[in-house]
Amino acid sequence: MNFQGHLEGALRLLKANALVVIMGGLLVQLLVAFSLGVLAGPMLGAYLLSMILYARDRRKPVFNDYFAGLQRFGALFPFFFLLLLVTLGFFLLIIPGLIFIVWWIYALPLMADKGMGLSEAMRVSRAKVQEKGFFMHLVFIFMITVIPDLLIMFLSSFIPLLQFLFVLVPPLQAACLASLYLEQFEGLDPSRPGEPAGELASS
Repeated sequence: MNFQGHLEGALRLLKANALVVIMGGLLVQLLVAFSLGVLAGPMLGAYLLSMILYARDRRKPVFNDYFAGLQRFGALFPFFFLLLLVTLGFFLLIIPGLIFIVWWIYALPLMADKGMGLSEAMRVSRAKVQEKGFFMHLVFIFMITVIPDLLIMFLSSFIPLLQFLFVLVPPLQAACLASLYLEQFEGLDPSRPGEPAGELASS
């Protein structure tokens, strides 16, 4: 798992498509929040898919991409139930929630990109995590969630204006997840866009 490669790939995506990706990320977050999570699958799935298509096919994202998930509402809406399950897991002493997040880290990308149903995506995601290592996936999640938030909180305590950096965190997280998904399922090397990831590609 190439942590540095995933981060570098995410930063390349943000640099090349900053306006669309950042404004699109804000739009997606607002719609998901206002719908109380009902639109999480369609909106987040479309957002992730746009990043997957950029990393894999060099297809530049456009704003219309973020509404494409609404046309697949029935297929992507069940992700809402997975979010409820994860939330319940966090209420149960936090640990179950962490386990669920790690197990099903690939569920939404699989639903959006491969057209899998929720149960199949959950099964395939858990199998991949068990195959490649639960702990490594846990570290990956920690690095793209906890560390950026703590770093921004620390910096903004000295320079309050730096709190605007929080708007960059969700796009960065989504881009890193898209990169990890392509590395694990399609053997794409995040440090060399468009090239197979050696060992994965030959297996």
